[in-house]
Amino acid sequence: MKEYVTIGSDEVVCETVIEKSRFIAAAIRADTAEQAQAFVEAKRKKYYDATHNCFAYVVGDKARFGDDGEPQGTAGMPIYECIRQNGLDRVCVVVTRYFGGVKLGAGGLTRAYGGCCADALSRAERVEMTDCTRAEAVVDYSCLKPLRKALQGEACEENAIYGDKVTLLLLFPTVSSTTISHIVSENTLGKGVFTVKERLLANLRQQN
Repeated sequence: MKEYVTIGSDEVVCETVIEKSRFIAAAIRADTAEQAQAFVEAKRKKYYDATHNCFAYVVGDKARFGDDGEPQGTAGMPIYECIRQNGLDRVCVVVTRYFGGVKLGAGGLTRAYGGCCADALSRAERVEMTDCTRAEAVVDYSCLKPLRKALQGEACEENAIYGDKVTLLLLFPTVSSTTISHIVSENTLGKGVFTVKERLLANLRQQN
């Protein structure tokens, strides 16, 4: 699975005035191209009276940008490049402009749109999506305390089901699978049952 860095789920909005033009940048996490396009359309509807609603998004191998009437390459492309330079994926940014009467020129427009995008992204939470494995460890009650201690910092305990034995639902980086299996075995005298359930991309920071 390809790991990536995105932004938090909350929309980030910031506004600035450059040479009397008002710029409003809005950034969101978009897990699909359809979500990104819907966000662009929503901003166009909200700021229907704006001079331009320029955008860019990167969703995996899908990327798109638009200048919305600005000179070609002066708006959508700088926004797109800003997203890429920040190393982000699953992100959509719309920069709205209300023209203030002063022309910025190609270089000025490029700096304005790229700068507004950078400002918005600098305020967004970074979320690392890591290649993870979810697994179950079924252990005796007598092994629970030492096992939990050994797993600290190595795996996230998502849930515990108490029955005749204890079933721990664990989430950890896939590269640590062998290590986690050994920890379970060593701390249960080989009696613990370790079963891999699924592999997924997850935000481990959110689990801690």
